Amino acid sequence: MRLLMIILTAVTGTLISLAPLFVGMKGSEAVCCGLEVTVADSSRHRLLTEDDIMNAIRATGIRVTGVKVNEIPIAAIEEKVRAFAELEEAEVFLSGDKKLHVRTDQREPVLRVVASYGGDFFIDSKGVIMRRHNLYTPNIHILEADMVFNASQMNGMSIYDSEKTANLVRAFELVNYIRGHSFWNTMIDQLSMTRDGRVTLVPHVGNHTIRLGRTDDYEEKLNNLHVFYREAMPLAGWNRYRVVNIEYKGQVVCRRR
Repeated sequence: MRLLMIILTAVTGTLISLAPLFVGMKGSEAVCCGLEVTVADSSRHRLLTEDDIMNAIRATGIRVTGVKVNEIPIAAIEEKVRAFAELEEAEVFLSGDKKLHVRTDQREPVLRVVASYGGDFFIDSKGVIMRRHNLYTPNIHILEADMVFNASQMNGMSIYDSEKTANLVRAFELVNYIRGHSFWNTMIDQLSMTRDGRVTLVPHVGNHTIRLGRTDDYEEKLNNLHVFYREAMPLAGWNRYRVVNIEYKGQVVCRRR
């Protein structure tokens, strides 16, 4: 009886060790039964859609459905998907149900830039430029910039990688400060910038513009303006001034209508 148990154990162990081989042989003949694309946070942002990614894969001429799983060029498909600047992450893999999955994470747009020469594009939370290729418009801060911009060359690059985008870096860092400040984030949603880097802000409340000037010491300038809003504006009236100038250090200079 003891000998029989030893033999059975040995046979069972051999079968278990050979199981991956049989599975692998069977898997090599397996056929892909479909393609499934998932875009994370698609209910929050629509920079890209599942159809955009599907169409890009089809444009390569690579067939997936009905093709043996070991013949599908997963790396080539992943490279094509990763070419979208709107995506921060992309992963392509086969699942146990023999489907090819494409899972992606979109970038987080924080600033829309409307350039006087070069079109309309987004900058994400890490400073990466993304072209605007559909009608989707997220509810984010807008910068009208007097600048020449070649979106086709800079799509997917960081604004920190070129001297040509130095003004964008200044505007981006200002917007990040505004986004992180509860008062200014609700107060300001539009900015404009001249070619020499001078900024004007457009507030929600009141019928005036805020002349910030260069973005040096923007935090101090906005703190001074916050005090002015809190203490002087309720007395003067929010529609009394046409321009509120905080460009000069320690000063708030107003121009009446």
